[in-house]
Amino acid sequence: MQYELIAKRYTKPLIDMCDQNALENLSELLNGVAESFKNEKFIQIMNSNNVKSEAKTALVLDMVAPAKSEVVNNLVKLLAENGRLPLIPALACELKREIARSKRMYQGRIYSNNVIDQASVDSIARDLGNKVGATIALEFVPAQYDGIRVEVDELNIEINFSKSRLNAQLVEHILKAI
Repeated sequence: MQYELIAKRYTKPLIDMCDQNALENLSELLNGVAESFKNEKFIQIMNSNNVKSEAKTALVLDMVAPAKSEVVNNLVKLLAENGRLPLIPALACELKREIARSKRMYQGRIYSNNVIDQASVDSIARDLGNKVGATIALEFVPAQYDGIRVEVDELNIEINFSKSRLNAQLVEHILKAI
């Protein structure tokens, strides 16, 4: 998405100027504001040409006021000046991703048409994490996949075990042996 590329440009300076604790607090705050962008009325206000930019800025500044942070206030003002307040959800996501990357903690998914118990999911996550030297949390997602597929997007990992592919390889191996 176009917002993700722009969000990266805002995230880098934040990472450079804030320590880890401040980044985590900022990420939590931005995630709270990003939740507002799931509300249809809030989106209408932000996209409305009838609502002045100053009012939109004041609304978001009120949302982040409890943080009492000059960095956050300046970030909101900068986004507002450039007409990029709708960028906040992408910025929150990118900041969360960068914090996870710095801690070497990643999220992934396991797809299968068979139910996989949580103990197996945790075991796969632990073993995969040991292989790549990171902490990986996997979530089971029911899907119409004949086998198991594990994906960890941030690490560009995709592992597939398909019954049909295994059968095809087995037949191929038997035919070669004959």
